[in-house]
Amino acid sequence: MPHRAHVLCGQGRATTMRCRVPMVALVCVAALSSGCAQQTLESRARPAPNGGEAASPSANYTKIVHAAVQATLGSSARTAMRTELGTSPGEPTYTITAKGAHDFARNSGNVTAKVGDVAEFDQVLTDDRIYVRGGTGTETMPWSYTDRADAKVQHMLRPPGNDAAHLLQQASMSSGYERFGTEKVAGAATTRYSAPLSHKALAFNMTKEARGKSDQLRDMMGGQIPVTTDVWVDEEGRAVRVRLSLDIPGSVSSTTTLTLSDLGLAVRITVPTAEGSEESEQFPG
Repeated sequence: MPHRAHVLCGQGRATTMRCRVPMVALVCVAALSSGCAQQTLESRARPAPNGGEAASPSANYTKIVHAAVQATLGSSARTAMRTELGTSPGEPTYTITAKGAHDFARNSGNVTAKVGDVAEFDQVLTDDRIYVRGGTGTETMPWSYTDRADAKVQHMLRPPGNDAAHLLQQASMSSGYERFGTEKVAGAATTRYSAPLSHKALAFNMTKEARGKSDQLRDMMGGQIPVTTDVWVDEEGRAVRVRLSLDIPGSVSSTTTLTLSDLGLAVRITVPTAEGSEESEQFPG
């Protein structure tokens, strides 16, 4: 069943009516090294020697990643998200970008999302709502909103409302991380960790329809969809990049990469308001 949403229109007396959102807009949005420092992080994850059995390297790395994700989720950051969607070989690749800032501790943020050169949308996330406006070409829609609890994942590896926190939460739901060496992210030294994305994490907050399709694909793939989670952790023990990637040769590929910068800096969120409101049958998710 499509989500019910409210459109914020103009000024004057509050009215209630049904408002058509351009179908093309709905479709577009839906489709929308430091060795010492790292040794310190890894030694913190290891239990102190007490004669008991030592934790495996994978368990230690998983603790590092989970702690790094929680550190980021307790802070704020500028965010840049990029999703690349492909199908069979020779077919075009579709790119969706979303840049903004999030105050993860307050569960809020703002994002400007673009679907190639076709569509552009502004979004504001608050603790209880997601606001959106924008459109394609001459077809535009005013500010509208939906309850945040109703925003669900419609496509694998695409967070609802371009919510960066969703990707971070998925990364924290997987285990079995392995260390893949040191790399630079935005000029900063980081260590990359990688693990298979669990099916529970993949299906996190999905619509019933999307979950059914993912369950079916899992069964077809023999019990596991080949999705990889990569997390880059900086010297301060924070997750500064997360990448979820799926590649089924000859069928479909999808990669979503979230890069975070300016962690800890204040984020200003301006919530849209209007005196009048209209009700629409569907909200672009």
